[in-house]
Amino acid sequence: MTAVATPAPPVGGPRPVPWAKLAWVTWRQHRVALAGVAVLLGGLGLYLLIMGVRIHGAYLAVASCHPAGSAACEVTGRPFSSYYHTAQDMTAILQVIPVLVGVFVGAPLLARELETGTFRFAWTQGCGRLRWAVAKLVLLAIAVTAAAGAFSLLFSWYYQPFFAERFDGVLAPQLFALRGVDFAAWTLAAFAIGAVAGVLIKRTVPAIVASLAIWTGLALATALFLRKHYQASLLTRGSPGYSNPPWVFGQWYTGPNGAPVGQQTIRNVVAHAPESVQNSTNPNAVTAYLTAHHYTQWSTYQPESRFWHFQFIEGGWLLVLSLALLAATIWLVRRRAA
Repeated sequence: MTAVATPAPPVGGPRPVPWAKLAWVTWRQHRVALAGVAVLLGGLGLYLLIMGVRIHGAYLAVASCHPAGSAACEVTGRPFSSYYHTAQDMTAILQVIPVLVGVFVGAPLLARELETGTFRFAWTQGCGRLRWAVAKLVLLAIAVTAAAGAFSLLFSWYYQPFFAERFDGVLAPQLFALRGVDFAAWTLAAFAIGAVAGVLIKRTVPAIVASLAIWTGLALATALFLRKHYQASLLTRGSPGYSNPPWVFGQWYTGPNGAPVGQQTIRNVVAHAPESVQNSTNPNAVTAYLTAHHYTQWSTYQPESRFWHFQFIEGGWLLVLSLALLAATIWLVRRRAA
C-alpha cells in the first residue's frame, strides 16, 4: 500500500496581509472621519472661493480707480473695505481648523480600538502590531496633511488682495499659521499629538481633551514667545516703514540721557506740547515734537521678507516633532500587552 504524503505546513506561518488590503481596511474603518474632514474643509473652501471671487473683483475696481485719493475712488473702495472686516472674522474661525481636523481624526484612531479591545482581533488576522499601526497612521496622516495643504493654498489666494493693499503684513500672527507650509504642519502636529495621546490614555474622549489642551498650549507658546526668535530681530529708530508691513513686537522710548523712559513720562511731555501738535491729524507731529526734545522711539521687528524663512523653520520643527510622536506611537503599540 502507498500512503499519500501530506504537504508540510508553510514555514514561518501565514503570509502577512498585503499593504494594499491594510490600506483598504483603514479606509473602510475611518471613512466617516475622512468624510467629516472633507465636508468641513470643503464647505469652508467653497465659502472662501465664493467670497474670494468677490474680494478679487472689488480689489480690481480699487486698483484701477484713478486718482487714488479722489472721492469717487473712496466710494469705489468701500465694498473692498467691508470685505476686509468679513475676512478678519473668517481668520479667527480658521485658527481652530488644524486642531479640529488633527485631533478628531488622530485621537480616536487607536484609542477607540484600545478602549473596546478590537485590536486583539486585528493582531490575529495576519496583521501584526507594526503593520496595523503603520497602516492606520501613515494613510490618515497623509490624507489630513494633504487636505490642509490644499486648503492653505486656497486661503492664500483668498487673502492676497488685502496683502496687496497693505491692510495686513504676511507675518501678522493671526495670519502666519494659515498660509504656506504652516497650516499643514500644525494639522499634522495635532494629528500626531492625538495619536500618541490615544495610545497613552487608551480612552477616546480623554485623549481628545488632552490633545486639544497640548496643541493649544504649544500653539500659544509658539505665537507669543518662540516664533519671533527664529531669526535675530532688527532694531530701528522710530517705527519701521509700513509700506512693507513688518511684525513689530517691541517699542519703547529713551530720554535725553539715553535711558529708557515709561509711557507716563512720554504722556507728560506730550501734555506740554502746543495745541497744534496735540490736535494735529498728522501722526508724525507728536513724534517730531518728542524728537526735538531728545526723546527717541525705538522698535524691534521682523521684516516681511523673512516670511518663507520663518515658514520653513516652523514647518521643519513641527514636521520633526510630528514624526517623533508618530514613531513613539508605533513603539508604544509594539510594547503594549495584548
